[in-house]
This record gives sequence, C-alpha cells and structure tokens, in this order.
Amino acid sequence: MEKIAIIGLSCLFPDANNPEQFWQNLSAEKDSTSDISVTELGLDPSIFYDTTKGKPEKFYFLKGGFIRNFDFNPNEYNLPGEFVQSLDNTFKWSLYAAKQAIINSGYWGNQSALSECGVILGTLALPTKASNQLFAPIYQQTIETAISELLQEKDFRLGGTLTAAKASPYNAMVSGLPAAIISRAFNLSGTHFCIDAACSSSFYAIKLASHYLQSGKADLMLAGAISCSDPLFLRMLFSGIQGYPENGISRPLDKTSRGLITSEGIGMLMLKRYSDAVRDGDKILATICGNGLSNDGKGKHLLSPNAQGQMIAYQRAYDEAKINPQEIDYLECHATGTLLGDTTESNSIEGFFGAKNAKPLVGSTKNNIGHLLVAAGMVGITKTILGMSNNVIPATINVSEPMGSENNVISPQNIVRTATPWTSKETKRVALSAFGFGGTNSHLILEHNS
Repeated sequence: MEKIAIIGLSCLFPDANNPEQFWQNLSAEKDSTSDISVTELGLDPSIFYDTTKGKPEKFYFLKGGFIRNFDFNPNEYNLPGEFVQSLDNTFKWSLYAAKQAIINSGYWGNQSALSECGVILGTLALPTKASNQLFAPIYQQTIETAISELLQEKDFRLGGTLTAAKASPYNAMVSGLPAAIISRAFNLSGTHFCIDAACSSSFYAIKLASHYLQSGKADLMLAGAISCSDPLFLRMLFSGIQGYPENGISRPLDKTSRGLITSEGIGMLMLKRYSDAVRDGDKILATICGNGLSNDGKGKHLLSPNAQGQMIAYQRAYDEAKINPQEIDYLECHATGTLLGDTTESNSIEGFFGAKNAKPLVGSTKNNIGHLLVAAGMVGITKTILGMSNNVIPATINVSEPMGSENNVISPQNIVRTATPWTSKETKRVALSAFGFGGTNSHLILEHNS
C-alpha cells in the first residue's frame, strides 16, 4: 500500500485554538484541565455534584477539559449565517477545523482540487446540548404524564418551563450530518460520512480516508474526529460506569491514577497520496506508513480491554509499514489514567515490544488536556507531528510515581517526564495507540524526514 502524506493540520483543544497554541502549551508543560462551570453545564454544578461515588443522578468528579474563549464566525462559510448559527457546536467546531486544515494544506481557493476531496469524521452518537434542547419537551411530556398517573393527579404539572429559543431540527442528526455540512460548506465531493469506533475513531477515520486515496476514489481527504457531547450527560455517564477517579487523581502512566478526565475538542488532517504530494510540491508534515486495526470480538466485558486484541493491532501496523518496532523512537500511549486500562496497555506493550527487544520512549498527552474520547487520537497525532517538526518530545506532565519497572518497556526511565531532544537521525518514527470501548483497537505509525 502506498504511504499517505499529511499535508494539513488543525485543532481546537482546551486552551488551544490552533496547533501553534497547542505546541506552546505543551512546551510550557501546561495542565489545561479545570473544574466544570455553569457555562459548560448550563446550570450550577453543585446541583448534581456529590463526592460519594455511585449515587444515582449525581456525578462525583468536576474536572474536565473544555473549549473556552473561542469566537466562531458563522458567516465565514458557504452557508447561510443564520443557519450555521442555529447549529450545535458539533457542527461549528467541525466547520472551523475543516477550514483551518484546508488553509494549512495550501489548497484554500483551489476549487478544482477540493471538488475531489472527501471528508470522514469520527463522532459519538451521544446527546449534544442542542439535541437535548430538541428532545427535552418530549422527555418532559412523557415524565409528566407518568408521574401524573402514579400520583393519580390528572392536573399534575412539572415545575419550570423551557425558555430557550427553539433549536434547529438539524441538531437532531448528530451522527452523520456534521460531515455532510463540511462537504456542503466547502463544495467538497460526495464522499462524506461520520463513523463511531469509540476512542479509536480518529485512527479508524484516517484508515478509511487512506483507503479512498490508495484505491484512487479520491485525491484529497479530510479526516478527523470530534468530542462535543452534552457535558451533563457525559458526566452522568462516566460517573455511572465509575470511570472518573474516586481519589481525584487522574495521571496517566502514574501508579496513583484511578480514572480519566473527559474533555472536548476536535482535530483534523488533510491527507494525500505520498507520491502525489511529492509531485505537487506539497508541504509534508508527516507520513502515515502503517495503521493497524483490530476488534476483540466477544470479550470479558464492554469496558474490559484485551491485551491480545491490542497486540494484533500492533502487529498489523508493523506488517503494513514493513518496519521493525525497534525503529520507533517514541510511543504515544492511549493511557487514559484508569488502573485497568493502563495496566492492560502496559502488558500489551511489554508483550509485543518487549518480545522484539524494542524500547521506545513513551508518554501521553492526556496528562495535559484530558481524554477527548472519540478525538483522543487527534491529540496524540497533533503532538507527535509538532514534536518531530520541532525536534523535541514534550514532557508527560504530573507523573510522580511512574508505572512499570526497570526492565519493562513502560518504565520510570522510558516515560518522558522532561522535554527531550530528538536523537539526530534523518528519519524520525513515532507510533500512537488508541483503544476504544468494545475492543476497537488501533495503532498508527508516522515518520518524518528531516
């Protein structure tokens, strides 16, 4: 299979509206997580907050990664401004990231090329703020009727009224419409859809986009992923499955960590066949030389990762890239901060890389901005592209008791806890992992020529 060139990059992450700001934050070893506020939740967090884990209809953890101080201009797109303004942030952030990736690639204004460009976006089919606003009257009416029957009070009415302006009905279609809106806004090709592979969605989207390029069905492809679910729903969900740390400590690759921090944001790439990018003199930020996917199938539990499934994804990536794992300089781990997840990943890394005498440096960006769920892979790929370009591996922050032991691949000496210059070599290589609920595993290999 022909390698795929990354020729455009954009992001909207907590504390970073573009890759340059994100790199500044990484270089400053900034922690961009903070407590959720009224602005994000839409109400006072104290109403639902309770420190006791397991209470129904309560969440026990406040910290997250949030998009703040971002000004969106709805009139910048080939769509009616009023229509764009009526859409949820899922659509707005997608439009912003797509435009910035196109500009960064150098193809802004090249309509003949863009007309052959497709878009694949990883999304979660979970409620958003705007979709909840649409369905809230239905929920309220259903609950009101049920309570009225239970109380045998035919005139029973729930207190409070919904005063917000009516949301556009388009906001109900969060599963697939964002990609179509991107395509329409920039007059792209008819190849546009969203996929959900849980927290592996970024690399699944890239794999599918690569297929369109390698098969000749497209000449350019936008690929990315977004995390923009309703914050209250998300906080209730992860409290319900007890994914947040009961001890308040979320430090991926640290022995004391007991849970994850959910965050929001989006990342986007512009992809092109490597030979075409070289021919056309495009700026090549990095090259995708391997992308291994697997699925655990029937496992122990939806939330239980499987080391064997992860190792299959590793092997498929290196078979595709035709390189030895010993050639990897740095491995960006999925490392969510949960005890089970990080332990399983550590075991799979040891089982695969250790068996091949490969000991790359390792780290995780989730310590900086939390876990972007579906878009987690976009954070790692942005970090590693910028790191290779700047010849620095950024520090994995907030690690006080590093996981692993001296002889393991994940070990105190291998975890990058201070900014580390890249070794002088003509070709830098990094690997990135992303693992999702239900056993959707992915492992991506990038290279960068100095």
